[in-house]
Amino acid sequence: MSTEDKYFTIDEANAVVPQLLVDVPRLQGLMNDLTHKYPDVKKARENAQLNGGSVEGTDYVNCILQINFMSERLESRGCILKGIKNGLVDFLALRDGREVYFCWKSPEPKIEYWHDIQAGFAGRQRI
Repeated sequence: MSTEDKYFTIDEANAVVPQLLVDVPRLQGLMNDLTHKYPDVKKARENAQLNGGSVEGTDYVNCILQINFMSERLESRGCILKGIKNGLVDFLALRDGREVYFCWKSPEPKIEYWHDIQAGFAGRQRI
């Protein structure tokens, strides 16, 4: 474990959930925007070798910057974003002396599951 790793208690992890309930849906919306709202950017990317451009380019880049900012803010708190599309966030914890993840899925009101590091979402078990 690196010195940057933080072990969460269930109370510490649950204290982050209110922010996740705001940020994760926002991140999901921004990710959806990237794939659906800026068709002109796809055309520009395809024409980039021909010196193509896009009037939507600035908005597209701003969307990416917002995603990066929000993701980095959550990760700086110790959250491990496992899947924005599915709203999955893990928190490193100790259970019976071994590293595990507390597992949260949007829009759960609190963390009620954990799983082994290697098990992933399919291995979720009630706390």
